[in-house]
Formats: sequence, structure tokens, C-alpha cells
Amino acid sequence: MWTVDIDVGGTLTDGLFSDGMTVACAKVDTTPHDLTVCLFDCLSQGAAQLGFADTNQFLEHVELIRWSTTITSNVLAESHGPRIGLLVSRGHEKDLYGGRSSSLVLNRLVSAGDVIGLGDSPDDAEIMTAARSLLERGVRRICVSLKNSHRDPAAEIEIKRVIDRQYPDHFLGSVPVLAGSDISKSPDDQTRTFCALINAYSHGALAATLFKAEDELRQTARYAGSFLVSHVNGGVAGIAKTKAIDTVESGPILGIHASAWLAKSRGIDNVIAMDIGGTTAKVSVLKNARPIYRKPSDFFGIPVSISLPYLRSIALGGGSVVKQLGGRQGSSAIQLGPESMGSFPGPACYSLGGEQATLTDAFVAAGLINPEYFLGGTKPIDRDSARQTIEELVACPLELSVEKACGLIIGRALEMVAGMIASAKSELGQDLSNHTLFAYGGNGGLFACGVAEKAGLNAVELFTLGPVFSAFGSSVSGVCHVYESTAPDHALSEAGLARIRHAVEEMKAEGAKDLLGEGLRPEGLSYAMEFEVAGKNGDSVTVPVALSALESAKKLQDALAAGFGAGAAAPRDLSLELIRLRVQKSVSTPRFAERSSQGADASAARISTRPITWLNTSGDCLVYRWESLQPGNRVEGPAVLEGVNSTYFLPEGWGMLMDGWGNGSVRRR
Repeated sequence: MWTVDIDVGGTLTDGLFSDGMTVACAKVDTTPHDLTVCLFDCLSQGAAQLGFADTNQFLEHVELIRWSTTITSNVLAESHGPRIGLLVSRGHEKDLYGGRSSSLVLNRLVSAGDVIGLGDSPDDAEIMTAARSLLERGVRRICVSLKNSHRDPAAEIEIKRVIDRQYPDHFLGSVPVLAGSDISKSPDDQTRTFCALINAYSHGALAATLFKAEDELRQTARYAGSFLVSHVNGGVAGIAKTKAIDTVESGPILGIHASAWLAKSRGIDNVIAMDIGGTTAKVSVLKNARPIYRKPSDFFGIPVSISLPYLRSIALGGGSVVKQLGGRQGSSAIQLGPESMGSFPGPACYSLGGEQATLTDAFVAAGLINPEYFLGGTKPIDRDSARQTIEELVACPLELSVEKACGLIIGRALEMVAGMIASAKSELGQDLSNHTLFAYGGNGGLFACGVAEKAGLNAVELFTLGPVFSAFGSSVSGVCHVYESTAPDHALSEAGLARIRHAVEEMKAEGAKDLLGEGLRPEGLSYAMEFEVAGKNGDSVTVPVALSALESAKKLQDALAAGFGAGAAAPRDLSLELIRLRVQKSVSTPRFAERSSQGADASAARISTRPITWLNTSGDCLVYRWESLQPGNRVEGPAVLEGVNSTYFLPEGWGMLMDGWGNGSVRRR
């Protein structure tokens, strides 16, 4: 049986298909008007590669589909969600429980005029007056987030009940009401409020797409296996158990997990993971082959007291629009993004109506991307259109040749990503100069060495599955459901321990039931437990704890104190805030056989020579077929390595050794 992992990006949608021994991958255009189209395009391409007659026949042999999507991320980034009303505790209408006089999300996720404060014990009349006031202003979705409701959500639930009774969901005028305590168990009131707003803001767009996708899979394609959605916490779940906020940045997080998996398998401790696709560029950092987690974190600049892998993003990718800034010199005369041409109409070289110069046009005009072998030759592109657009919109206004304009555009792109690495160094307070750069995403191979040079790095890793890296991360992650419960007591006692045991057993039972409902047998499960713990100074950390620590209060107390940090706080000073349980089930994951070395000579993979432009230099460059390179082959730059799904570039002064798994280790000479 096959497993399928599909990652929907801003420009291209990636698929990875595996039966445990065979691995195939696919790339198709993302169809933002209807993401179910690119989902089925990807399945169709995978079916054809694997020799099935059609998609329906292939799906008969698929037991699991995992899907990660950018829908919620796009809604947040582009600020095109619905109008939301918010009910809070009186006195917090402006700060929303934060330290600022005016909250960051006001007039972004919710209008300042659509926030109403309620008293401590509001009666039905006060609740309905507030609800009607919001509806009269045009609000059609209401969030309720009251102070300290993570431990006792009764007041939020009652407000929701009162409004639901007046506007029931079987009427056309129904009003969806969302309680903050339903979305997040965080003890931080601001985080809980922001999570509720994010979820309400992005719910509609995600729900419409996911339900349509599942309906078409089940009813049209007769798919009978499991269909799970990737979550930002590294887990997956069925649509019925997925909240919109669960999916924010889930694709990039999967790329981080893929980096950790490969770093561990290759014995590389310190990594800078760089993901560059068609729309965004992202950077994360790994230490000891594990992601660095940060708390607080943020979702597109919205701060949340949630522990997430360190990840920074900018609007830069192959589709980024190029603008020339008159009166400036060098790369500062170039602006890239934040606008993107996406997959349609796309860059000018697509010849689909795009009239703006993009970074992809610069790569094509510079000779780095072969117009006749883009995506393995399945997508023809026009080099003349790329050159003409760059000449008219960039080169002529700056009084430069097309080649020099391309060099400036590419140089500006490299500087922007290198700047992200410099920011990571500052934010994390770490020296990153000894880190290895993992380059992936559809454009990661073209950026890799140039970014490394500007960031002062000497080691780069390129991957044969780099173009579908987030889908690969999904494929090696197994199935993981994550459950949270508010800690029953701040302090730990034998009675409190009994309640914790009960909460953990309830989460275990829920996990088994959910897996069964998603078509997976709840057998052979493993569990990972962690606590959110705060010290006497209010600092909170996530502490992994073995389930065996629940045998006694003292054993759990010692485990929590040790995890919080030696000397950081005495056990009696610790405050329990949250219990989290990861219910994990192993499924078939891709296996990669190591091939034996075939020697250093890579001439058999050489296919041509062509002129290229790279930054300030131009000249002839050897071109190799990536898939034809054998283990042990060495390639010296300058060289272009053309793959079916991506292109890689080695500048002069860099050399690559191909390993037994089809990945390239690149070093600066």
C-alpha cells in the first residue's frame, strides 16, 4: 500500500509517494482559486509516474494521504478574513490582556470598534445587547475570550449558549460563536484571545477547501483510506479534529522536521535550514540535530505564548516582482517583493500574461534555468520574454545591460536571505559560522552557495528530495495527534496527581478513538508527555516527562524540577499550567538504499556547456544532469546541475561530492 504526502505552496504544490521501498515525487502548479484542483493534479501525476491507469485506480492502493496547506497562512498574511466581533472582560477592550495600551491585532484581525467589554457576571440582557450591537455593525462571527477562562470556561460557555439560543445554527441568520477556551488551553489570556481570533479569521477559507477536498476524494474518487491534515505542532488529524490555527505554517514546520531527520542520519549537529520556494523564503536553526524552540513565538507578527520551532520568513521567491529604484547604486537599486506573480499568470517567461519582471525571469535570462528543461521539460518557458521584460523594466531604467541587471537582481535576493541568517544569529545569540546550510525548496539549490558566501558559511547540503522537502518531512513524521488539558491544580499533591492521571488517560482514550475514526487501527501506539511549567518569576518552559513519572507526586515533582533547570526554582515553586500528550502511531516511511561509490569522475553526467551570468561575472559553465550523477562523483564550480524538479548551482570556488543517497555535500575551497 502507498502513502501520499502533499504540500500546497504559494506557487507550486509538491507530492511524495512511497510504498516503503519506492519513492516518487511530483510538482504541479498551485491553483489558488481552488486548491482541490492542484491536489488532484498532484495525485494524477503521481499515479502516472507509478504506472497506474488513472487516479482512481491509484487511490485504491493508497492507505494514507497527509495534506499540508498554506490557506490559513495566506489569509493571515494577506489580511482578507471576515469581519469578527470580540467579547472580552471589561477593561481589556484595548489591550486584550497584553502589556500594550493598544493591542497589535486591533484593526488587523478585529476592528477596535468591534470589541466589547462585559462585566464579571453578565446577564442575558447584557450579553444579547452586546451581540446585537456587533451584528448591527456587520459582524457575522463572534469570539468570546474572558480573563482566566483557561481553568474555568463556564462563563464563556454560558455566553456562547445565550447567543446560540437566540441565533441557532439551523436558521439562515445563525451567528457562529467561538470560545477562546475551546481553541487554546494556554494560561496566558492574550495568547488564548489571539488564538481564538486567528482561528475565527481563517476558519471559513480552510473549512470550505478541506471539506470540498474530502468530499471529492470520498465521493468522486471513491478513496477509502485516511485523509489527514498536517498541524503546526508536528501532528496530524482528520478534518473533524482540525482547527484552522492548527495549520498555520504547518508546511514550513514539516521542512524543519525533515532537516532534523536528515541532520541526525548524516551526523550533522548544527544546521541552518533554508527553504526558498516560489513565494516565500524561510530560515530556521537546529542545534544537536534538533529544532530550536522559542517561546513566546508568533504567527505572522502576532505574538503567542506557544513553544514553536524558531522560524523566520520573508516574502521572497521565484515569483517575487522586481522593481528598480532610481537614484540608487548596486543591489540597493533593486527591490524584490513583497508582491508575487504566483503560478498564474506567473513570471513573464511563463507567457501566461505576466507583465512584471520576477526573480525567476532573472534566473532564466542569466542562463541558470534551462527554458527547455523547466520542471523536467513539462512546463515550457520563454527566455526571450524573460530578457525583454528585464530589459524594459529594470536594465534600461538603470542604464545597464540585461546581464548586469540579472546580476543585481540575483545579488539582492542573496543579500535578503543572508540578512535573515544575520538576524537569526542576533535573535538567538549564537555564533552560526560553523553551521551547515541545508538548502531546499524549489529555488533553494540556486540560492545555496551564494547565500552561504554572503553569510560566511563554508558547508552546504543539497538534497535530491529538496524540491519536495516539506512533503518529505511529512512522510518521515509518522502519525501524531496532540492533545492538551489544563493542569487541574497549580501545585502538585497526591490528589492533584490522581486528577492528572485521569486527564492523561482521557487523552489516551481520545487519541485511540480519533485514530479509529480516521481509518487507522489504534494499536501499537506510543506516547510522549510534556508539561507547561512556570517558575516563581513567571517564566514558563515546556518539560518532557516520562509517563512513568506519574507513579508518585514526588517522582513527578522531581522530573519537573529537573526539566525546568537545575537551580532555576525549587520544586515547591513550580506552577503547573498545561498537560500535553502526543499520541504517536508508526506507519510506513520511505526507505533509502545507499549505493556504492562509482568514483570521482562525473563526466558521464555532463550534458552541455552554456553561457551564464552570476552576480558580476559571465562566462561558459558546464551543465550536468542531477539524476545522472553517481555516488562518489565530484563536480567543481562553476557548474549548473539540472534536475527534473529543481536546478542547483555551484559558483567558482565551490565543489560538490555526491553521496550514496543522491544528496550533494558542497564545500568552499
